[in-house]
Amino acid sequence: MKKNKNIILILIFIIVVITCSLSFFTIKNNRITNDEKKFKNEYESLNGKKSLSTKKNYLNIKIPEKNGIKYASGEEIIKLLDEGTGVIYFGFPECPWCRNMIVPLLEEMQKAKTNIYYYNAYSIRDNKELDNDGKIITHEQGTENYYKILELLGDNASVYEGLNDDSIKRLYFPTVVFVKNGKIVDIHVSTVESQKDPYIKLTKSQIKELKKIYQNGYKKLQESYTSDICTGKESC
Repeated sequence: MKKNKNIILILIFIIVVITCSLSFFTIKNNRITNDEKKFKNEYESLNGKKSLSTKKNYLNIKIPEKNGIKYASGEEIIKLLDEGTGVIYFGFPECPWCRNMIVPLLEEMQKAKTNIYYYNAYSIRDNKELDNDGKIITHEQGTENYYKILELLGDNASVYEGLNDDSIKRLYFPTVVFVKNGKIVDIHVSTVESQKDPYIKLTKSQIKELKKIYQNGYKKLQESYTSDICTGKESC
């Protein structure tokens, strides 16, 4: 009887240890990071406000508390594009196209249990336009990191609109990049082609279409093969 009692006590102890361990890892995995809090605050802080440039109302959005966002520096993004694996989101809170796509992206990445490396590259881009004689004028140069990112994106980068030169590239927002061991397996710019006004919320069918694009991107990331690039026509 004493031996059986000892066995029961040992089993109870093992069950308690396993239960405590599972609880610890569950709490740890569900813990909201400072990056996740910061991202939620940045994007939701514009709810109910108007764009200073367009005077239109920003789209009200609700960012999940546990959103999987990790803020990355320019150097970290460059390293990821050069040799890493992950999902990169280039965007910024005031971008109306970004506000339309971000929740569908986060929902799909949560299903895939994947973090998203976020980089706001808005202020580091160059600014070019054609003058009256058709000559390209550079009003502002981009940063070293910006040109390095464009170099790593290569042919995947979007053509700079309005310059009549397909060799000149630009990073438009939003851009979502799926990269595996330093190779871009998929990339998507903007939302969906049928969306013309980014200040109007995507319809259910448009959201479904956009989610399918992100699902395919994640699938390619998992399977690790190079695919055709998926881009939208409209972007910031």
